[in-house]
Amino acid sequence: MANPNKAKGTAWESACRDYLNDGLPLSVNREFKVSRNAQTGVKDIGDLDAYPFTGECKAVRAYDLASFVEQAEREAENADMPFGVALVKRPRKGVGDGYAVLSIRTFRRVRARLLGVEDPGE
Repeated sequence: MANPNKAKGTAWESACRDYLNDGLPLSVNREFKVSRNAQTGVKDIGDLDAYPFTGECKAVRAYDLASFVEQAEREAENADMPFGVALVKRPRKGVGDGYAVLSIRTFRRVRARLLGVEDPGE
């Protein structure tokens, strides 16, 4: 790959996919395994399909959490997924020590789903 930043991003996407799939039992349906998405242009659907999340992977030096989360949520909407999450690489640490960043609004929606209750809304 000619662009080193692109190669770094692709490696982070693959590492996140592999980490999230590692240890899943064989009985997990293929549709629930995490996969990398092909780039789609203006209606980008995120880097990872990790149902019920769209993952936007970021391997950058400077963090801009607000824009990362906004991008993840926009791409989740484009992908018709309920939740968006930014997966941010932590320098000199393994994948599991990276950050999964989402808005508090999204966190509340995820929590409501896990509890089996209706999200109270805004």
